[in-house]
Amino acid sequence: MNIAYLLTPKQDLKTLFDDNTYRKGLEVLRESTYATIPVTTRDNIYVGVVSVQDFLWAFVKDVDEEGKITTNDTSKLRVRDFMKMGTHPAVSITSTVEELLERILEQNFVPVVDGREALVGIVTRHRVMEHLKKEGLQE
Repeated sequence: MNIAYLLTPKQDLKTLFDDNTYRKGLEVLRESTYATIPVTTRDNIYVGVVSVQDFLWAFVKDVDEEGKITTNDTSKLRVRDFMKMGTHPAVSITSTVEELLERILEQNFVPVVDGREALVGIVTRHRVMEHLKKEGLQE
């Protein structure tokens, strides 16, 4: 089986550009059903992910001497300023199912890229489990 069979294509996903503003990022994340979403450059090159937690930590600046939370001015922040890099490594569309399964054990979803590192979609752990359940019932 080819991993493309399990793929949710990019056009069916909510994604962000790394140069989106903090506010735009929050809007897209709120529209999404996921707590973490892929981030690409304007050329669609996959660069990492951003999560609800990342937005929270970008907003919270520090805790002052009295224990009160202080906040950052998010008006100048871009998604690239606080996104996570390296936490959701991608696999190639030509990767084996075994490579995908190794990665899906560590991540809720695995970004899938083409030969130039452009995001083509994701494979979710849920989709893999659905497929395995269906295959098990057919045997």
